[in-house]
Amino acid sequence: MAKEKRRPVDRRNREHEVVEAAIKVFYEKGYAASTIQDVADVVGVLKGSLYHYISSKEDLLFRILQESHEQTRELMTEISELDVAPLERLQSYLERTYLWYLAHPERVSVYFNQQHHLTGENRGEMRVQMREYEHYLRELLAEAKGAGGLRADLDLKLASFFLLGALNSLPSWYRPGGAYAPEHIAREFTAMSMRTLTQAEPPSSAARPGRPATSGRGRARA
Repeated sequence: MAKEKRRPVDRRNREHEVVEAAIKVFYEKGYAASTIQDVADVVGVLKGSLYHYISSKEDLLFRILQESHEQTRELMTEISELDVAPLERLQSYLERTYLWYLAHPERVSVYFNQQHHLTGENRGEMRVQMREYEHYLRELLAEAKGAGGLRADLDLKLASFFLLGALNSLPSWYRPGGAYAPEHIAREFTAMSMRTLTQAEPPSSAARPGRPATSGRGRARA
C-alpha cells in the first residue's frame, strides 16, 4: 500500500507561526537578548529553517512592527468609513483601539518597547508609520472640536499626547486573566478620556498660569 504523501506546510501559516513565536520571545526576553535559535525552539523547527521565511533577526522584528501597523491601519479605515458624527467617531476609535491593544498585549509591548532596535531604512520607515498613526488621532480630535463636540479651550496637541500615553501604557500593567475584563477596561478608559476632552476644565488653584501656588507664608507648595 502506497504511503500517503505529506502535504507541504502552507508558507503563509508557517510565516504566521514564526511571527507569533518571535513576539513571544521578544516580549519575554527583549529583542537584544533573544536569538533566532530561541524563535526556532518555540516554533519547533531547526534554526536554519527559519531563514526560508526571514533574512535576519531585525527583519523579523520589522515584520512584527509592520504587521502591527497594518492592523491598526485597517482599524483606522473602518473608523473613517463610519457614518457618524465626529465626536462619536472619536469615541469609537478610542474604544476599538483600547480593545485591540488589550487583545494583543505582547504584540503591542514589542511594538512600543523594542522598535528602537531597528536601524537604517527600517527605523526611518517605522518613524513615518508612527507619525501617520499620531496624525490620524489629531485629525479625529480636530474634527470633533470643529463640530463643537470638545472643549473650546482644548489643546489638541496635548490631548493627543494624553490619549497616546493612556493607550501606550497598557502593556506595562495589563495582564490577561486579571481582575478586569478587557471590555470593562476599554469602556471605562474611553469614558474617562471622553470626559477629559468634553467637560470644562476645573478652576486652577494658581493665581496665574505658570506660577506655583503658594502657602500663606509665600513658600511654594510641594
